[in-house]
Amino acid sequence: MTAPLTIHRSRVVIRVWGRDPVKMIQGLATADIHAVAADRAAYTTFLTVKGRMIADARVLLRPGGHQPPELLLTTHADAAPGLLEHLRKFIPPLFARFEDVSDDWRVIGVYGEGASAAAAAALDAAAGQQGGAVEGWLSSGLSEDAVIAAPDEAPALAMRTSETGGDGWDLLVPASAEDRVWAALSAAGAVTASEDELEPLRIAAGRPRWGAELTGDVIPLEAGLERAISQTKGCYTGQEVIIRILHRGHVNRHLRALTFSAPAPSPGTELFEPGNEKVRGVVTSVAPAPDGGAGLGYVRREIQPPAELRAGSPDGPAVHVSALP
Repeated sequence: MTAPLTIHRSRVVIRVWGRDPVKMIQGLATADIHAVAADRAAYTTFLTVKGRMIADARVLLRPGGHQPPELLLTTHADAAPGLLEHLRKFIPPLFARFEDVSDDWRVIGVYGEGASAAAAAALDAAAGQQGGAVEGWLSSGLSEDAVIAAPDEAPALAMRTSETGGDGWDLLVPASAEDRVWAALSAAGAVTASEDELEPLRIAAGRPRWGAELTGDVIPLEAGLERAISQTKGCYTGQEVIIRILHRGHVNRHLRALTFSAPAPSPGTELFEPGNEKVRGVVTSVAPAPDGGAGLGYVRREIQPPAELRAGSPDGPAVHVSALP
């Protein structure tokens, strides 16, 4: 990719505030929410008592130095209804309140070569700066979930992400600044694209997505989401299942990278060992190509990569199975 690619992400923004919002989310999230700071977001999952996923989200402090701190949660639009219902069930209004504030905020993804420079220009624009105020602050060398705030306490943030395996940022900007941000991104050479155009990059990076690899049937450890789980924090909903798997057990399937021979199968296609009628996996995402393409899918733990399975039937087209990048 020779220019940064910008995506208007299908994300919902949820504000959590009140007497002790950090404590309330800490008791529900798999990540350590106490570690969230002005310069660090947290990637987390929310689980049922049986350890199944309700949503994945990124949690960050709301800009402005609010006391007590206020949180912003960004999650996929399709996961938002379940997450809001989960919060409604478990958060007492006496300690915290929450609301969908997506009408007030925009989440814009900037990925690819030059993404850091383009995102810096966008933060300047969100703050009403002429340019250069945050130049050099954003770098592809920063770790994932690093947060850079706009200058002069403007309510805009950039969160480092490896969504595409390379340079990338998710911008969280007020709706009132959206036009300025898009103009700055365009001036910086960014090219607007669709979510579908992001898919091949996401798949190549091995990153699961809600609605494809992540659903209400998935335990986060099956999807390789160890980075979303703290092994040192106190209790949270679903913790018993997660700790039992981590210390005394295993999951029955793992998310794997898949390489297809032509033609590429569709998501939902079952995977088999040659000559064996027993289902050994399922395709979840596909990026077709003339030679077949690549994808992601869940494969039984007994199938250790590298391995070869067959798509659709025991004698179907070959599928190469490898570990996630």
